Amino acid sequence: METWRVLAAVITGPAVSLVGVALATNFRGVTEWHVRRSMSTASALRRVPPWRWLPDVPHEERLARFILLERVIGVAFAVVGVMILITVGYSVLTGQPMRTVK
Repeated sequence: METWRVLAAVITGPAVSLVGVALATNFRGVTEWHVRRSMSTASALRRVPPWRWLPDVPHEERLARFILLERVIGVAFAVVGVMILITVGYSVLTGQPMRTVK
């Protein structure tokens, strides 16, 4: 079994899980900070929307929607991190190499 893949998975799994948990729980305002930064970066795109038929919602309502979306994405990240750890654990215990996409 290739050791570098196991080490990479052992490092990547908890890192992805911690980022996911931080986003999902809004730990110390991480999610809100990230959404505010993203919205300010993409503010130039809001000036000329290609969809004129969408209603213009207030800034706070859009912020709340994006925070909710990012918290759901954080849950997905946390689940993926746990799945990585389960896969590498199974791989180490059985001695079979981890499957890769070719």
